[in-house]
Amino acid sequence: MKRYIAALFILFTLASRACAAEPAAKDPNQLFYSANRSYGAGDYKKALEEYLMVLDTGVENGRLHYNIGNGFFKLGKIGYAILCYERARRLIPQDGDLKSNLAYAKTMAGTSYPDDSAIRRLTGYIKAPFLDMNLNALANLTLALYLIIMVVLAIFIFNRIIARKGILLFIVLTAIFLVALSAVSVRYYDEEILRHGIIIEKDVECKYEPIDKSTTYYKLHEGDEVTVLTTREGWRRIKRPDGKLAWIKKEAVEII
Repeated sequence: MKRYIAALFILFTLASRACAAEPAAKDPNQLFYSANRSYGAGDYKKALEEYLMVLDTGVENGRLHYNIGNGFFKLGKIGYAILCYERARRLIPQDGDLKSNLAYAKTMAGTSYPDDSAIRRLTGYIKAPFLDMNLNALANLTLALYLIIMVVLAIFIFNRIIARKGILLFIVLTAIFLVALSAVSVRYYDEEILRHGIIIEKDVECKYEPIDKSTTYYKLHEGDEVTVLTTREGWRRIKRPDGKLAWIKKEAVEII
């Protein structure tokens, strides 16, 4: 009896250790460097698979999305490439290579539908001075300007002579702060509230209703950008940049 008990104890211990043991997680850095080597060797499919494995580990940065975009581009997936470039642009908007590749990919994608509304032009002017800054950097700049203005204002309160001489500086700082604050608000709404998407299929029929038999309103093409308004039963309600609304299949568009 004692031998059976001892055997059961040994089996229980081994089973517990087997259950507790987990396969060693792959190092994201090693995967990233391996993907770079595969890309350099021209094995773009393997490189893309490894970059996506890095993404699956929870690592997310602009350079990774940029490299994934390059992998899709090399494999002829222009829609996915633009999607990844746009994701990278939100994190590293100042990157020159990213700007060039995104512009080239959009050129290859074909016709887009620009929004020439007055509001869109105005918000574009507000964002223009800060296009090379991501949202976090812009928010930090705005906070720093606010703190500087508060310090300057405190100095002015206690020293009228400095206040008279430095009033122009105060006005300039306040103007820059207000522009930066407006840019933060516009960028936050555009990037965090609105749901922008990229068409990832070649030709997409945009319908009046979320029904297969519904009449086609217009067509979108791979790489086109839309705003996703809502999702319902395998369909997405989208708005083209020129304001035209339609329904498309859910799998035809990916959210940036």
